[in-house]
Amino acid sequence: MANALVNVTTCDWHAALPEKPTIEAKHERFLEGDGKVDLCDPCTWFFDTFYPRRSEILPMLQDEVLDAFHRSARVPTPTRRAPAQLALAPEEAEPPAEAVPAATAKKAGAKRKQSKGGVWKEDAIQVICPLPHRAGSPRKYWVDLRNRTGHAKSHRKGNGEPYEGPDITFVLQDGQTYTHFCYEHAVCAEAGGYGFLGPEALRAHISKSKTWPEATQEAKDAAAMRRQSAA
Repeated sequence: MANALVNVTTCDWHAALPEKPTIEAKHERFLEGDGKVDLCDPCTWFFDTFYPRRSEILPMLQDEVLDAFHRSARVPTPTRRAPAQLALAPEEAEPPAEAVPAATAKKAGAKRKQSKGGVWKEDAIQVICPLPHRAGSPRKYWVDLRNRTGHAKSHRKGNGEPYEGPDITFVLQDGQTYTHFCYEHAVCAEAGGYGFLGPEALRAHISKSKTWPEATQEAKDAAAMRRQSAA
């Protein structure tokens, strides 16, 4: 009885390891110079997230760098306070503890414990995500500014596709103003420019988002004009 042979594409990155494990590949990616490789799910995520920034990341993982990094650790001392104008509105504020029946207070406390994200941090620059979140999440959902692009991908549009950071109008906390904007990618230009607080943050975004579709020059010019008009 003859058996049918099934060709399985294997992950090129795993095959490059000394152990050369055989892992099924499900995705394709292009390297510099138009070379194409086959990757499994974990390697695809790693490639998209870290490979474009490997020249920055690899030096940071050297033993002497990590050793100096660990020695720099210190116990944080909270000094910042939430801006007054970002406090909950009166109709959103929670009633005093003595005004809440014990059973209701216990239920509300359990509901708050369901959500691990969205809380205000005193030692980080944060923005508010205006999209709805799961039950038990804070009414004002805070996201670290540096993590807003990743947070956006956890939400889905009506067509099922994930949001990109520029698709969402994150609300900056009081006292913070975007000073640099990205117009290099189509999604950034369509949003009128993806804002950052400094040139280093903008360069890091462009570096690690090399796989994003580029914007046409017309789209870049239009986005820059809209930004200047808004200012």
